Amino acid sequence: MYYRILLKAGGSLKSSKIVEGTTQEGMSIRKLLNIIGLFIFGGSALTSVTTPIPSDKIKGFILFTVGSASSYYLLVNIYFTGRRGRLIFFTILILLGAFSLLMAYYLATHSVAH
Repeated sequence: MYYRILLKAGGSLKSSKIVEGTTQEGMSIRKLLNIIGLFIFGGSALTSVTTPIPSDKIKGFILFTVGSASSYYLLVNIYFTGRRGRLIFFTILILLGAFSLLMAYYLATHSVAH
């Protein structure tokens, strides 16, 4: 929650209280993002049951799903801890984006024959 100061047309100041992160129904954005993550990663885990995955690739699939879910929930919950959490969130997001671009460049320039 924070306050915003508005300048009215007549030159007087007016402050308004802004409550962040809640929808009109009262569900917080944090809870909504956690529920969305449950559907995303629950659906991904359900894929391993409904679609046969070769036994040599199941370990990588599980590690990817658990790692992705861990980083998702970590970032969502860090974001909502406050101003410092947002700074950490955006720093990690920028680093992940930069690493992704570097890996794409590396893989494009160092292709492996299959």
